[in-house]
Amino acid sequence: MEITAKRDKSGEYQLEMGPVTLALSPQIIEALHAVIDKRLNQFSEQEAQLLDKKLQAYKALATKMCAVDDRIFQTFAPKITSEQLVTLVRLAEGDSLREKVMRNLSKQNRRLFEEEFDLHDKITVKHACLYMEQLVPLIKKAVQRQKEIQSEMDNS
Repeated sequence: MEITAKRDKSGEYQLEMGPVTLALSPQIIEALHAVIDKRLNQFSEQEAQLLDKKLQAYKALATKMCAVDDRIFQTFAPKITSEQLVTLVRLAEGDSLREKVMRNLSKQNRRLFEEEFDLHDKITVKHACLYMEQLVPLIKKAVQRQKEIQSEMDNS
């Protein structure tokens, strides 16, 4: 069923659900928004534990990125969004990943990263998990490349 919401000429909100149209006051719209927001953000205990477990695994993964060679990191960083990079840095333990990022970015990109880092000072667990899920394939490639380089160094 298609649901549309719009304002009529008198300023009243109209919610259309198929053949039914409801005229709603602004107070009702606010209450409806609050109920929907509460339901969407409501977690069960099991979901919260699963999300926390994922977050801990992503923190460990982010921390391991500190050990990646700078050359690999320089090819990795441009492939991800600024939000993903900030999330990765915020999840890593300590400041070593942030220092690695700063060391491997150009001056202009370093300033942009600093601005993004300050701008995204609070991130939800859901967003952090979402960004990290998107990053896992790229991180796996970077780690694989790191293993290859380490193997080459060991063999020489």
